Amino acid sequence: IIVAIMIITYVVKEWKILYFLGSLLKILIPFFIGIFIAWLFNPIVKFLTKHKFNRVGATILVYGIFIVVLTLFIVFSVPVATKEINDFIKIIPKLGQGLSDFIDKVFVILDPIVNGNSESIKSEIYNTIATIGKDITVGLPNKIISIVTSIVSGLGTFLIGLFIGLYMLLDFDNVSKGIINLFPTKARENIRSLMDIANKNLVNYVQGLLFTTTLVWLGNTIGFSISGLKAPVLFALFCGVTNVIPYIGPWIGAAPAVIVGFTQGIPTGIVTIISVVVVQALDNVIFTPLVQSKNLKLHPVTIIISLLIFGHFFGIIGMVLAAPLIATLKTIFIYFNDKYEFIKLNEEINEEIE
Repeated sequence: IIVAIMIITYVVKEWKILYFLGSLLKILIPFFIGIFIAWLFNPIVKFLTKHKFNRVGATILVYGIFIVVLTLFIVFSVPVATKEINDFIKIIPKLGQGLSDFIDKVFVILDPIVNGNSESIKSEIYNTIATIGKDITVGLPNKIISIVTSIVSGLGTFLIGLFIGLYMLLDFDNVSKGIINLFPTKARENIRSLMDIANKNLVNYVQGLLFTTTLVWLGNTIGFSISGLKAPVLFALFCGVTNVIPYIGPWIGAAPAVIVGFTQGIPTGIVTIISVVVVQALDNVIFTPLVQSKNLKLHPVTIIISLLIFGHFFGIIGMVLAAPLIATLKTIFIYFNDKYEFIKLNEEINEEIE
């Protein structure tokens, strides 16, 4: 076994199989985007076909609405985002000075606690800030070029994915059957059942997540605008995107907004915090209950461990995908465990898992 593992490892390394697979996956990204879009919109199309629409008409209607909404979003958000980025870049020096003033005020309060060592601590903080500022200033032009290039490349990939998704959505049932037929005949029934179970949970989860993300973005945009925070739409969008990460996401998104808020002034920082807290309270009390399947019935410890593992290997993208992937693996385990009884569970534990 050890010799076999060594040979396989050597072959994988020398033949650069992982590099080849990575390149292949990059080439297939439009295909995955198309599958995701078709999968996401298929329940809506099926609903319309039950109400006097044919498949083609329902697909064109759903796709048309999606493209119109997406176009309006780009038309209105891109100029705003561009302006806010420019404004934010212009105020970076002021933010640095504001941060220094804020640190001075904090250490006036903390000086008795640190036994007069505040100057040395402040010096270290200032050096760190200066280093970060220098890195941002030097690397900003190259970073902007890299981001613009990625956006243009990503836009082309997304457009190709849109076309693929349209063709898949027109005949989604046959696409699903085609995927199932790739598996051995004996396994197809299990694959079909698993796809039905996972599909029901994940479609509702993703649709609900998009809904709550939009509400969090709009809520924070209003709150940040009231607080006088610079680039409110940009910071609110970051809060909305990071909100998809369970538990820690909202605070990751809020941190930059709160820091910048306090550098603009204590009132701005306080109102920014209030905005974040109010929006998160609304999300937890109103938004999330409206989307019942956002809760994937995973134990908090399970989610936190999966966030740490996926975050370590795949960064922010891994943290976003951690919960639905773990939920899918849980669904697969429960399905096969019920069928083959790998692990015998008493009724109470089984009900809790389900």
